[in-house]
Amino acid sequence: MSTGNGDNSMDAGKREIMEATHSAVKNHGYNDLTMQHIADEFDRSKSLLYYHYTGREQLLADFLGYILDSFLADLPTEETTPRKELQELIDRLLPAKTTEEPYRLALAMFELRMNAPHNQAVRQQYVAVEEELKRLLEDMLQRGIEVGEFVDMDIAVEAEGLLSLLIGTRARRLTVYDPDESIEPMKTAINSHIDRLSAISS
Repeated sequence: MSTGNGDNSMDAGKREIMEATHSAVKNHGYNDLTMQHIADEFDRSKSLLYYHYTGREQLLADFLGYILDSFLADLPTEETTPRKELQELIDRLLPAKTTEEPYRLALAMFELRMNAPHNQAVRQQYVAVEEELKRLLEDMLQRGIEVGEFVDMDIAVEAEGLLSLLIGTRARRLTVYDPDESIEPMKTAINSHIDRLSAISS
């Protein structure tokens, strides 16, 4: 997976390209985005942009890794209970409501996901982040079983199911919900599923 905010090894020039791409994606979305739009947001020499990237798809694959790594690096690390960690992960991925700017970015990332069957670099980025999210879910469930918060279960199967629920719910939000429309009914359904996995009712 490409280097994101959580890795200080990214050089300043490339990080500024990622930030310029972030601004351009929010302003223009995925389908209408051009290299010129990104160049317009880039304060340094445009030749630096074209030195690193010869085309939009290559740049967007790296940008996807940057965004996904940033999300993973921003997950909470403080000590808490596995059940609370799981709830916070759900809330990060699925805020009940959202505003226009994060919605536009999420929509662009969703459109980029739809291009994964035709872009191996994009596909690899999504495979990597889904593997990491599944690992996090398995870890939360395992520790929850050990401390008596969750019932005994097939951890791999349940983690796969939760991952599919989370990704599917994000897709539904972007395709059938307005940006400021609450998705609380869908979150209630996910939380109801987690309640069934819990050894102690919430």
